[in-house]
Amino acid sequence: MSVSTTGDELPCIRCGDCATVCPARLQPQQLLWDLRAEQWPRAREHGLFDCSECGLCDLACPSHILLLQRFREAKSAIVQRDAQMQQAAAARIRFEDRGRRLQREALERAEREALVSQQSTSTDAVAAAIERARARRLQARDRP
Repeated sequence: MSVSTTGDELPCIRCGDCATVCPARLQPQQLLWDLRAEQWPRAREHGLFDCSECGLCDLACPSHILLLQRFREAKSAIVQRDAQMQQAAAARIRFEDRGRRLQREALERAEREALVSQQSTSTDAVAAAIERARARRLQARDRP
């Protein structure tokens, strides 16, 4: 039996011929149903990535379904989707870390401003500033 590439696929009759020739002992017809229903996690659970891509299921299929092509496309799509999900998760973590950092910096800035305003209103701080100014003037006079 030859594999047809002209698009004259027939519906899967679930005969199981593809499963009997699968060296990885997968259920290609179940994987096909999972992929058609876009049930990516179930396809993964049913061993999509265990498929060695030997092509025997295509040769055995009486309905001329291009199972290998569908499995390859699905693997590629799942890998790409996983990469996008990882990028999104990393971006979310960076965003949350940035928010925490900005909040921490704002609190530190507020504490510094409160300390400065407290010191500037304190008479001790004014007296200390006057004393520092006098000391600088004395040092400037003593220099040759």
